[in-house]
Amino acid sequence: MDAQPPRDRSAALRQRTVPCNLCGADEPVVLWEAGVAQAGRVVRCRRCGLMYASPRGRVELQDYRERGEAEEAGWELSPSSLERQRSQIRDYRRSLREIAERFPGGRVLEVGCCAGAVLHELKRLGLDCVGLEPNGWACRFARREYGLDVRPQTLEEAAFPGAHFDAVLLLHVIEHLEDPVETLREIRRVLKPGGLLVVETPRYDTWTFKLLGPRERNIVDDWHLYFYTTETLRRTLEQAGFRVERKMVPSRTVVPSRLLGAVGKSLGLGFLEGLANGLARTRLNAWIAFPLNLGDLLRYHAVAAGTGDRPVEEPGPAGVSAA
Repeated sequence: MDAQPPRDRSAALRQRTVPCNLCGADEPVVLWEAGVAQAGRVVRCRRCGLMYASPRGRVELQDYRERGEAEEAGWELSPSSLERQRSQIRDYRRSLREIAERFPGGRVLEVGCCAGAVLHELKRLGLDCVGLEPNGWACRFARREYGLDVRPQTLEEAAFPGAHFDAVLLLHVIEHLEDPVETLREIRRVLKPGGLLVVETPRYDTWTFKLLGPRERNIVDDWHLYFYTTETLRRTLEQAGFRVERKMVPSRTVVPSRLLGAVGKSLGLGFLEGLANGLARTRLNAWIAFPLNLGDLLRYHAVAAGTGDRPVEEPGPAGVSAA
């Protein structure tokens, strides 16, 4: 779920309050009132510290599918978005290779696989891959471009049998979910005993968040409903029955189109996002690529609690930027 359609910010104001997804409390501290960072309020749970958007509107599937017919629906992803996904392969390479080595020939599911670039890399490594993506256009792109089995469904709609997958990827999806804990429990159900969950999301116990506050590039995205710290993501996984096996603070590959798009999004300058789309079509964009680690991403490898006996691995000096 790497790109979202335009959102009606005025409609987003007609919202309902929600309790904390982690501990169930409903007496949050308001961090920013409606209109400061997002269309609605951004709050922090007094009890457990989870940050989230509340009140908020329900995320309806037609927001993603547009016309409601799964095979025909979906909005076309921008050239910048497609190029960003391709460039991110190197960011995930360490985790993808571990999956391939741990489950040779195994079955992998990516929830919210978008155009399928990451899933295609796993297919190249010899794994049996299935993707779920509500955007019908992205599904058709993944099938045509990569020959992938990508279905225009949510995890709940797919209704996979229990203990069906060796590994599940949830990359920059958990922050968009209406009920992350419930989706994580469904992931645990479809994982085989000893199966691996790889989850990545923006991180908010960082100097960049402290510096930028309500102008931080992910905070201003109305499609982001949850804002995790190292601790609240770990506790969310535990709440759903997982045990963290490894923590990583990965780098991201920056190409000019991605940098321009991020700046334009953060500052609300649409012309920069337009320039990013134009630049993504050029060879120069791919040539000028470099790794950047601001410490604002968080990736956990997790297994169902009670399976396996590996201790939690913290990122060392060389592992902080490795991916």
